[in-house]
Amino acid sequence: MERVGIIDLGSNSVRLMVVQLSEDGSYKLIDEAKEGVRLSQGMGPEKILRPFAIKRTIDVLRLFQNLCQAHGVNKILAVATAAVRQALNQADFLLEVKNSTGLDFTVLSGYEEAQTVYYGVINTVEVEDGLIVDIGGGSTELVLVENRRISHAISLPFGAVTLTELFLNADKPTEEELKKMEIYLRQSFNQISWLQTEPTYPVIGLGGTFRNLSKIDRKRKQYSFDVTHNYRMTNNDVQEIYRLLKCSNLEKRKKIVGLSKDRADIIVAGVSIVNELAHYMTIQEVIICGSGLRDGLLYKHLLRHQVEPIVENVRAHSVDNLMKYYDLESKHSRHVAKLTLSMFDQLLPIHELDEQARKVLEVASLLHDVGIVINFYDHYKHSFYIIANSRINGLSHREILLTAFTAASHAKQIREQWIDYSDILSKKDWDMVRKLSILLRIAEALERSEAAIIKDVRCHQYVDAIHISAITTDPADLEICHAHKVADDFKRVFGHKLIITTQPLVALGP
Repeated sequence: MERVGIIDLGSNSVRLMVVQLSEDGSYKLIDEAKEGVRLSQGMGPEKILRPFAIKRTIDVLRLFQNLCQAHGVNKILAVATAAVRQALNQADFLLEVKNSTGLDFTVLSGYEEAQTVYYGVINTVEVEDGLIVDIGGGSTELVLVENRRISHAISLPFGAVTLTELFLNADKPTEEELKKMEIYLRQSFNQISWLQTEPTYPVIGLGGTFRNLSKIDRKRKQYSFDVTHNYRMTNNDVQEIYRLLKCSNLEKRKKIVGLSKDRADIIVAGVSIVNELAHYMTIQEVIICGSGLRDGLLYKHLLRHQVEPIVENVRAHSVDNLMKYYDLESKHSRHVAKLTLSMFDQLLPIHELDEQARKVLEVASLLHDVGIVINFYDHYKHSFYIIANSRINGLSHREILLTAFTAASHAKQIREQWIDYSDILSKKDWDMVRKLSILLRIAEALERSEAAIIKDVRCHQYVDAIHISAITTDPADLEICHAHKVADDFKRVFGHKLIITTQPLVALGP
């Protein structure tokens, strides 16, 4: 077992992530911390890190080093970005940090930062094409992704802190100040020829600016699923919030629900970057990513033996990690999933559900017993809670909720909680959950002995009945008995009788 501390020293804040890596390849977050240090404050055109900012930063780094020691961290990966990268007194600063804390920092180039951010995003968001936008305090990274690979990347020497210091009044920006900043941004973006070539790609946004944007949007919409990662916004949402921010003074901004008070003075500049990007792209959707540079460093370390640290399937990788984290019986869960998906595919004319439903069913089948880690009794309730509150990369918020309800409903329906998410889920979604949970209940019954006695199923439709033949090499009375208990609910949901029989597996000849 290995524990890794990952420190990201940015222009505005310093962040720590402590991760435990197990021998089976799984990993889990142990702790994380963030402190605002405003390292780039007062750098000005001289590009000199100032003593007061250096002292603040070193004090926090000492705390983070102590936290790593308390957690038994074996290895620390520490990187610095824009402020240190641009500082003319970089060497002196790094030496002072080393002498004061013992930490050795690697200063990432602009491209290295953009590439590492890309690794954090592409391994946690299921997207083929898009523009990654990482707005920091002193730099902004743009990465164009096509077919899950970097097509173009650039690090721009401005961020929320530096733009504020260069152009804006700390209290309320004037129209003239805003116009000068917007002209500056347009001139900067004008020099990026590839930025205008793919106008329909979604923006995948990360960093404090996007996190605050999403929280403001969730609060004003009274969004029931309070999760940042993979939250989706429209361009109109961004524009409305930008108008609200730039028309408010500092005190009013601090009172905006969802906006962190320590970011109220720089949020206008940060959102202006997104606003100006809209002039170059038709932003139909903004996907908020909760992963970033530190996650990219984690995947580079975790997948260091691969040619490139990219997982093949975001969803499968995330679910597999959860199964290992909760020590689920993998063979049993995967066999239940096999039987469930086999029935789903064969009964397509009956249920008429799409590929998204199949994806939900697969994850629900793999995680349906996860609640047992809390308590066997009422484990369906615990399964719902764990799935709904886990980050399952590759699933949208709606899909996570549908997965949680499907997994829980394999034992008992929990429709009373459905009303809590009525802004996200519909009546049609409930009908889908009912169908999926029935298939999952049958599959779990056919795997009741947890010994894969039922090798596969064959489904046949008759006039008013569905006949499921359970292919087996051993007696399966227990499994068939439990599966028959679903018959009444099957008839109620699908409108067909359910007949389940066994069929011997015919051994193949030599």
